[in-house]
Amino acid sequence: MLVVLSAFLFLEFYANLFEQSVGYYLKWQNHQRPQLGRMWERDRQSLVAQAKIKSIRSSLDLQRETALGITSFKHLFEGLSPGFPLIISREKFIQLYFDFPGQWSERIISSYDLIDLDSGKNWDRVFLKRFGPWITLQFIDRQNIPLHELFLSIDTLFEVQATRTVKRGTLEDADIPKNRIFSISEFLPVLKSLDAITQKAVFPEARWFLGKDYHVTRVGISALPNGESAQHMLLGIEYNTDYYTGTLLIPVAVELANNMMSQIEKTDLSDLSAEGTLFSSGESP
Repeated sequence: MLVVLSAFLFLEFYANLFEQSVGYYLKWQNHQRPQLGRMWERDRQSLVAQAKIKSIRSSLDLQRETALGITSFKHLFEGLSPGFPLIISREKFIQLYFDFPGQWSERIISSYDLIDLDSGKNWDRVFLKRFGPWITLQFIDRQNIPLHELFLSIDTLFEVQATRTVKRGTLEDADIPKNRIFSISEFLPVLKSLDAITQKAVFPEARWFLGKDYHVTRVGISALPNGESAQHMLLGIEYNTDYYTGTLLIPVAVELANNMMSQIEKTDLSDLSAEGTLFSSGESP
């Protein structure tokens, strides 16, 4: 009788051990096979939710890194592609907006509209999305509720790509001939002679340079390629920083570029004539 009881206990122990082992194995393989039952379905939903949360976090981290890497208003629009929306903070948008060397950002949204939008104290971010021939800008609050929405034609993106460009290097590095490069002191009188609208079209506001401690040194105008016709030439503005030399390139109508060139050359000739007159008058008895 004792032997039978011992055998029964022995079998019961190993049966429980086997059952627990099978249970742990099934639980370990739970997410890899079709599941039935309330508990298995709950585990499956938990795994799916964890995967979604991980995907959302990765997407947000990628968006944050992308936004931090944007260095200009031009780059903001060039980086847009269908299926990949972008979110940037209010502070980042304002920085890029006013950092653009020209009036193009005003054509996207007026600075007065930004003041009106900001007066409610609830504008938090800007959501940008490209779909088909359109670009959407949504100014949203902390609850992702749109406060203002803009629709821009994709042609606007082409305008950005054709507008002002900042490059490191000298005017010579930008392929501007030496005989078409002038000091800033030679160029400024010609710039001042233009009307206010034309001045803004060919030269950014002085605060764009002064606010960054950029010291403008020279200005150059590109030459037309031989045998080719073009509607625009490049006006290059060279500046020095504490660490490098940079050049701002601005497309300028050919007629305006030639007009500025002729005025600078006339000024040079006038200066030479004046010096020659003074010299000859000094030599005469």
